[in-house]
Amino acid sequence: MLKLNISPIKEDLRFTLPEAWHDKLVEIGKIANCPYEFVIKKIYKDASTKSTYYICEGDKKDKAKKKIAIAEYALKYLLAQEVPDSNVGFYFKEYLPLENSKILITNVRNPSEVVPGILLLEVGSTEIDNNSIVTLSFKINFLNGIGLTSVKYYTDGIRKSTWKFLLHEDESYMTDYEKTFRDTIIHKSYVEKSAEKLIRYLEKEGASHHAELLKQRAKTHDDSKISNIDELHALTRIINDKSSLKDVTKQLTPLKKDAIALHYKHNTHHPEHFKSVLDMEKIDILEMCCDWHARSTQYKTNFLDYVKTAQETRFYFPEWMFQEIWHYCEILNSNI
Repeated sequence: MLKLNISPIKEDLRFTLPEAWHDKLVEIGKIANCPYEFVIKKIYKDASTKSTYYICEGDKKDKAKKKIAIAEYALKYLLAQEVPDSNVGFYFKEYLPLENSKILITNVRNPSEVVPGILLLEVGSTEIDNNSIVTLSFKINFLNGIGLTSVKYYTDGIRKSTWKFLLHEDESYMTDYEKTFRDTIIHKSYVEKSAEKLIRYLEKEGASHHAELLKQRAKTHDDSKISNIDELHALTRIINDKSSLKDVTKQLTPLKKDAIALHYKHNTHHPEHFKSVLDMEKIDILEMCCDWHARSTQYKTNFLDYVKTAQETRFYFPEWMFQEIWHYCEILNSNI
């Protein structure tokens, strides 16, 4: 991660663009023969957005004097010092994660207001002094599908927030609320990998329609856990008890059954969603198998043993239905 320099940024400061940033200016910003080295010529404050931009010109070798506007936190990022990662929680004004890092943003005043996001560099444009100019700025792209916003949005006022690494191994500084986001997003990544395997099989068998449906289901799998506030609160109560995920014979306690009931209600890949398992559609079954396989991979349990035990003690699918489920599970368990 990066520790930001708190010294004021002044005109005539010279900086060099990273290769990836330069390539984006060429490809997305359409700046031909874009230089790597720029000099700050003017500091511009946007009265409407209260954003600070640094108007920069290419170095002296750039006869065309290519201009860009770089947002405050993007420039601070370039001038920052890299320090070892930790996960205690940081203010954006003091530290930034490396770009493309997945993070959790928690409101200082309301710790139950948590947003999972990824820090991305955005190439855009803005009107400055009646001229359109290409801009570089950092955005938070939300992982729970609610849009994106600038880093500055989280630095002041009622939205003042701290950030933590979403995938950091050290969970000791995370609240249970934050752990629920972390667990959900990690699980989703496992489900997408499992689905990729089953999708390849379906496409090979000519079942392209269900392959496409499963691809969409994998992308939205368990989104309700972090987009539905009531469900999120309920699941947070049991986030530290993963015993039933590691041992299929472990019976759910009344508290756990109650907490997960809302999740079942919102998700048709769970047999518990239906009054009868016979009401499950094929796409529900495909997603369910991927869900099971993902949890088994994540927690390093024997997948097919789990499927057999779940059938014998919990779900009781009709034999003809279970044979289809077993077939998909064998595909997921194979090396193809």
